[in-house]
Amino acid sequence: MLNKKNTSGFTLIELLVVIAIIAILAAILFPVFAQAREKARQAACVSNVKQISLAFTMYAQDYDETYVHAGFLPWFNFSDNGSQVTSNQPYAGCKGWPCVLPDGRATFAARLMPYINNYDIWKCPSANNSSTNGPGWFPSASRFTVGAGQKGISYWYNVSFSAFSLAGVDEPANRAFLGETGRVRAGYDLNSGRDGYARVSKWSDFYRPHAGGTNLGFADGHAKYYNDKGFGPGTDLTDAGRDQRGLPHGNVCSNPPQPGIIEFRLVTATDTDDSGNLVTYYNEGCP
Repeated sequence: MLNKKNTSGFTLIELLVVIAIIAILAAILFPVFAQAREKARQAACVSNVKQISLAFTMYAQDYDETYVHAGFLPWFNFSDNGSQVTSNQPYAGCKGWPCVLPDGRATFAARLMPYINNYDIWKCPSANNSSTNGPGWFPSASRFTVGAGQKGISYWYNVSFSAFSLAGVDEPANRAFLGETGRVRAGYDLNSGRDGYARVSKWSDFYRPHAGGTNLGFADGHAKYYNDKGFGPGTDLTDAGRDQRGLPHGNVCSNPPQPGIIEFRLVTATDTDDSGNLVTYYNEGCP
């Protein structure tokens, strides 16, 4: 008579239980891993902002204690934010914000490059070019597609500092000149304190790519993460909501005025057009 060998193994139910446990653990751990990855990207972005902030300070010290000019014309126009401007400086086939024109005109970022020497510094690791946005989104492939001769950029300049004196900044540690767009753009970006887009985000990841917040560069050279939703009263869902202002963002038109992180003065900014004429690009006033 043949003896049957006793064999051991997993039943189907046991296998299903193990698979279910693994799935539960994965559901718990994957968000943790994603958060850790985003924290690492946020830290790398803070480092970028810190280096750019130091470049702002060094530039100002080299140019009669005056902050770098924003470089409005011909770059900053509604259609493409200057992504199609071309020249052969500082490199052959240059296109967009890095270009320096034959007459010396340049964007703020191009003017800071001698102090940075690394175009990758201008790209935030968390930035994306998602096409999913809310009402009022103006898609422009030329602004958001980085092509031949172009360089990506993820940070915007507060034009309250454009060609402004170091001495004019009352509280350097509380005045930010650099913020994030949340995108890797071919076209650069500028905002002023009175611009509602600088206060809060109109879209979930635009201007606040780090879990609802952004890294800011301050006039004293330090960089810090800040939650945009804490910039003051109002809402990011409507134009009227973005027009509401208060501390810590700032409201220089309140009575009494409330200088803040982004808005600390009314801006009057000029630039030279292609014909050499001086053009007033920003001329802010209180309503």
